[in-house]
Amino acid sequence: MREPPSANLRQRLRDVGLRATPARIAVARSLMMATGPLTHLEIAASLVATDVDKSTVFRVLQDLISAGLARRLDVGDHTWRYERASSIPTGPSGHAHPHLLCVDCGSVTCLADAKVELKVPRAVGDIEEVILKGHCQPCREANR
Repeated sequence: MREPPSANLRQRLRDVGLRATPARIAVARSLMMATGPLTHLEIAASLVATDVDKSTVFRVLQDLISAGLARRLDVGDHTWRYERASSIPTGPSGHAHPHLLCVDCGSVTCLADAKVELKVPRAVGDIEEVILKGHCQPCREANR
């Protein structure tokens, strides 16, 4: 993916009422460039050269989530992952795309093109997340 211009990120932050600080731009760029959900530590590690520390990354992520620019993903492994909100295609029901959690290596893969149809009785409530557990391609090939 091409790197988004800083001017676009600055404007996007301002459009949602956030100041376009260097830390917010750096974290937003990290999410925009990612090919899948990232952990807090993965984002912080990618920003070591920018002097943005882990606590600042965490605060910025909370700001981006509150502003609707990012989304926190909990796949049940006690590690939150983050992705840009614009990467979440929604269908008529408004459900986000599913994710695959590899039971071997713990990687999480977006399944944005996957179609999962669930017929959930209205009395059950609303589904917020669909997590599929299985084996990612590299682990599947390694286990053959």
